[in-house]
Amino acid sequence: MSEFRLLGPVTVCDTAGGVIAPSGPKQRALLATLVLHAGQLLSVDRLVEELWGSAPPANASNALQAHVARLRRLLPAPGHEWISTLPTGYLLAPGRASTDVARFSRLSGQGRAALPHDPGQAAQLLQRALSLWRGPALQDSRHGPLCTTEADRLEEQRLTALEALYEASLQCGRSTGITAGLERLSADHPLRERFYDLLMLALYRGGRQAEALGVYERARRHLITTLGIEPGPALRARLEAILNHCPTLTPPPHQTPPPSLHQHPSPTGRSHPSGPGRPPGPARSRGDRTDPMAPPAPACTADPPPLTPLTSPAASATSAGMTGPGASAGVPAGSPGGAGLVAPAAGAGAGCSDLTGSAGPTGSVGLTGSVGLTDLGGSAGFADPAGVAGSADLAGELARLRARIEELARDQQDLLRRIQREQAVH
Repeated sequence: MSEFRLLGPVTVCDTAGGVIAPSGPKQRALLATLVLHAGQLLSVDRLVEELWGSAPPANASNALQAHVARLRRLLPAPGHEWISTLPTGYLLAPGRASTDVARFSRLSGQGRAALPHDPGQAAQLLQRALSLWRGPALQDSRHGPLCTTEADRLEEQRLTALEALYEASLQCGRSTGITAGLERLSADHPLRERFYDLLMLALYRGGRQAEALGVYERARRHLITTLGIEPGPALRARLEAILNHCPTLTPPPHQTPPPSLHQHPSPTGRSHPSGPGRPPGPARSRGDRTDPMAPPAPACTADPPPLTPLTSPAASATSAGMTGPGASAGVPAGSPGGAGLVAPAAGAGAGCSDLTGSAGPTGSVGLTGSVGLTDLGGSAGFADPAGVAGSADLAGELARLRARIEELARDQQDLLRRIQREQAVH
């Protein structure tokens, strides 16, 4: 059965597994428009606007007719009339052909539905859905309003599926292996608060509380600078829960990683060979940005490569010096830099079980532990400066990491001073 593929360069998979690609951008845009409105009559005027916009050629109808004729010769399955000419326009009859857009919508919908009760199965379904993406939707075919609107809609669905995939991974107990991907997604889509929220949770579970607080401050600065607004209730509630070491932040009990959990793909600017088992190309997203995890799986049926094994959140807690709710933040209570911070009292976490409620900080807060060099990407060898004295590159890296630690400490203290002021007001 043939399949029209729109999640990347516009192509057609024929019944023999070959890939048919229209030769020019206008033919690709015409095929994409007809497939998106399969079974519907598209008038000549709408198709002319889609291909040429406000500057059509003098003989636009004849030019359109020529493009349709070329597409008819290109499409597979002899004996089936794909494109019909009607008095006022053209209509594509899909017959038994499918589309990768329909498969993506079905799999991603099933994955989101499974998320509350079976996050492992949800992750597998969502990764299968995301593996269908070979590049930006309708790549090189967004000439007119019809394709542009549909490409934007599909990109939003892709980001929603990514959010659900990372949430499923966290529900399965994965935290330390996904922070790099969430960092890139929050940088590529800085106005989507959900990526910040998931990144804060992953960092906290990995024993990196100071960095989780720094993510909130980065999100807040960007939202204020760009939109003039504070973070929403969900992100503020996550901050409060982290400060109070809310029990709901710990992974659900008895959750195990799903079998053969795969990395999700990111859109790529290049097409892939057809058929299962072919090697994928480099990952690229819209705007030539890279998304977080592995390159996309090829073609219509292949699964993406496996994720790295899940790691227990407790296993990496020592790398950041996390010692529990009563630990010191390295700033004496009552000192100017520490703004009089004390460890949380017995009930300081009250009200944190509902992460969607009011975001105002309640109770006293306690910051646990400081960030070590290994937590910021350095090696354990950085604990001995004499061991790297002979290497200018390693010495420079050590200096960079120390500067980063000092920056995080300043951001942390600024954030806690502001929270104390808010508590004093309330």
